[in-house]
Amino acid sequence: PEEERAHALDKGECIKLLKGGIEMCDRVVTVAPSYAEEIMTLEGAWGMEEVTRRRFEHTIGILNGIDVNEWDPSNDAFLLPKGISYSWKDASGKAKAKEALQRELGLQVDSHVPIVAFIGRLAPQKGVDLIEEIFPWLIEHDPKGVTGQVQLVMMGSGEERYANFLRRAEAENKGKVVGYVGFTSEMEHKIIAGADILLMPSRYEPCGLPQLYAQRYGTIPVVHAAGGLKDSVQQYNPFQDTDTGFGTGWKFDQADADGLKFGLWNALNTFRNYKDSWEKMIVRCMKQDFSWEQSAQKYVDIFKACKASPPFINPWAFEN
Repeated sequence: PEEERAHALDKGECIKLLKGGIEMCDRVVTVAPSYAEEIMTLEGAWGMEEVTRRRFEHTIGILNGIDVNEWDPSNDAFLLPKGISYSWKDASGKAKAKEALQRELGLQVDSHVPIVAFIGRLAPQKGVDLIEEIFPWLIEHDPKGVTGQVQLVMMGSGEERYANFLRRAEAENKGKVVGYVGFTSEMEHKIIAGADILLMPSRYEPCGLPQLYAQRYGTIPVVHAAGGLKDSVQQYNPFQDTDTGFGTGWKFDQADADGLKFGLWNALNTFRNYKDSWEKMIVRCMKQDFSWEQSAQKYVDIFKACKASPPFINPWAFEN
């Protein structure tokens, strides 16, 4: 019926399997707790907010895990051939990963210059246009000496207009900016290990994985507080808990240029002027447990709860 359709563009010409699944399942599970809340909103449900809201009490968010054997800085298949291995107990090998990345990508080799990285699809959803918007600000020197002396590595594929931005940024800033149009798993590992800061200004992100990889490798995330990004990054606070602060990165509430500048400026300022705090933040990041152990147990608990409860919808009996 027309009154039951999700929005004006729904002409009743197709079956919405996702809608049917949400309406008939015993539990709805999203890949992050915050994303479970976001799909209840007008902005986050993409026309299905009435459907998701009806299942609110049966909706649970469980943060994705990562393969901690593949993503292990102490035993990384792409780093070991270069003699690079490190852990939170001794993170000195991260400096070697940074130097190796600078040499391989043709950047000036300088441990004092922060490497800011972006890895993602070249599309507005990932916020690459925000990086393009703040690019002049990042590359130019500010009065406090925080921006300017920065190296930027961007890798991804997608819309040609953003691919052209990556190419142009590198061509105009040789030795300072790398625009890698494409993707390889090997380069992803090397960038995650060698960078100091990872940018994820996604407008929406159900979970996100690079920020999980980054923390395991001691690379500080700067993220838009959406979905799994919000759940997996602890906001840095220099005045909380200890004399060297609390948190694993920076989150900003608005996916716009000012928000990204806020997070990135604070990260760069801490890198430059508060070295002790930065080093201890690296260790805090590397100690985070994003393995599937915790997430898998939560899924097991959900399956047990479903078995102990009557079906949400009793299916029709098959006819002989």
